Amino acid sequence: MIDFHTHFGRLVHKYPPLKVSTLLKRMDRLGIEQAVVMPIENPEETEYYVTTDEVLRATRRHADRLIPFCNIDPRRNSPGNFDPRPIIEEYVARGCVGFGEVLTGLQMGDPRMKQIYAICEEMKLPVVLHFDSYINIDEPGLPRFEQLVDEFPKLNFIAHAMCWWGEISKRVDYSILYPETGYAGYPTGSVVPGGRVEYLLDKYPNVYADLSANSGYNALTRDIDFSYKFLEKFSHKLLFATDYLYPRQPLPIVDFIKNAEISSEAFKRITETNAKKLLHRYFN
Repeated sequence: MIDFHTHFGRLVHKYPPLKVSTLLKRMDRLGIEQAVVMPIENPEETEYYVTTDEVLRATRRHADRLIPFCNIDPRRNSPGNFDPRPIIEEYVARGCVGFGEVLTGLQMGDPRMKQIYAICEEMKLPVVLHFDSYINIDEPGLPRFEQLVDEFPKLNFIAHAMCWWGEISKRVDYSILYPETGYAGYPTGSVVPGGRVEYLLDKYPNVYADLSANSGYNALTRDIDFSYKFLEKFSHKLLFATDYLYPRQPLPIVDFIKNAEISSEAFKRITETNAKKLLHRYFN
């Protein structure tokens, strides 16, 4: 099994730091052979940073198990003068094989992020995007995201978080996903087939999704009958992931996917094959 979404270090004040050794031990207990480790370099989501340099140092010591991604916040330097290209090129030369997690509090498709996406597309780096009511901001139905994936057809986007997984149903309570105050929540109730998640996964070859965090788990467990069919149908576009952030964090997605009533072929694609395809720099 390959976990496509993990972190390490101190990210939230109320939780102790997640040591690399703790991450590896948890992987061992859960039967996870390898994991993508993502830096946090945007200020919106967490209370501390974990830089790409830190991720590269940590993963270098465990290169057979931990797979480094890079990240850059484009809101640097004086307006119009920041060039992310040499930085991304350096990170790739040092071993990074993807970009993310993108947590900028900008509109989805902001020109500053498009500059980064163009470089990632050129360098064939998959991008992990967090969808929230205040991060990568979109509107109901995710029209900005659709424009983005259409504009960068050779760039593989991996979608994640509340405002993505809330669109798994055709019937959506947008007051939960886009509240007037506070953060996006977790819709409940049966799933009506034909939601935007299905549409985008089906229409665009470069759209994938990871199953991590409460958002992924909630989407899959709110309607089990729908979920098993969904996992089977889109097994070529889905990625097993946990979003492991702090010690002793519950990770119910692991048991869920291990016990899901899907074919062995679908399970293998979700937990291994799709990740290897996207992470070709690491596995080739």
